[in-house]
Amino acid sequence: MSPDLHRVLFVCTYNSVRSPMAAAILNAAAGNLYRAESAGLFPSAVDPDVVAVMRERGIDLSSHHPRSLGACSDTIYGTIIFLSPSVRESAYHIPSAGEYITLNIPVPGAAGADGRDGYRMLCQTLKGAIAECFPDAGIAGLHNSGHF
Repeated sequence: MSPDLHRVLFVCTYNSVRSPMAAAILNAAAGNLYRAESAGLFPSAVDPDVVAVMRERGIDLSSHHPRSLGACSDTIYGTIIFLSPSVRESAYHIPSAGEYITLNIPVPGAAGADGRDGYRMLCQTLKGAIAECFPDAGIAGLHNSGHF
């Protein structure tokens, strides 16, 4: 079976911050061109600050259900993107893919008056990294009230 070139998996440690944000950004920009999913090595509930920051951008992650990388093992992806070298090094039973990419996207820290500026900066960082990985996805044109 060959990889579905339009299916993308973002992987981070907990599937609670970076990977759900990345998948949501690609899905918001790409329409039907790509179908992004997310997973984590040790899944835990989505961070409420992630939900709030993505809501500012018109994206609802309140119903995100974290899942493990192992839960993705029956799928052959076009691209799997590990959001840090340590995640890639710690991953076992990696699903099949046509391409594997490892980025170095740090976990955000609390910053700013409401503590969410680190998450807002993460959105910008992810947007830039995803635009480089998928130049045809329309990331550069993604915006919502100037927040992206």
